[in-house]
Amino acid sequence: MSLEQVFYLAQIAASVGVVLSLIFVGLQLRQSTAALQRGEHNSTMEQWTAIRMGIALNREVSELITDGLQGTKPLDAADRLRVDMLLNEYAWASFHIWDRTRRGVFPPGTFEFSCDWWLGRVLRTPVGAEWWKTAPTNAGLIPPFVADVNAMLATHDSLPAN
Repeated sequence: MSLEQVFYLAQIAASVGVVLSLIFVGLQLRQSTAALQRGEHNSTMEQWTAIRMGIALNREVSELITDGLQGTKPLDAADRLRVDMLLNEYAWASFHIWDRTRRGVFPPGTFEFSCDWWLGRVLRTPVGAEWWKTAPTNAGLIPPFVADVNAMLATHDSLPAN
């Protein structure tokens, strides 16, 4: 075997090595992306769990939310602030799902599937609907999110709030 043939063989081996390295890097990138997406899912779940558990574990909060959203009980300034903060948390937790869905972190349709019923239900209550009128400005929500929520609410205007 001549020196030239050894040189060509070395080039072929090096090329195969580069291709295998690129395949390995691609697989590692895919695994890393999957781990980051799982972290985003876990973070979102933690945000919603905090809201749900705050309501589920505290009867006073549950009653405040139920009566406050329906407008069946007059709220003093402190209770109105508490209801407003809950609505704010619902909106921002929903925003994070919306944002992650739009960026492709979550599969298409995740926002509609996970927020449509709950957020729509809350925003169709008397107090929720009143809050939503000023929320985009007061809560600092971005216009594309507001437009998608408004479209969701318009699509389901015929559904009851309860």
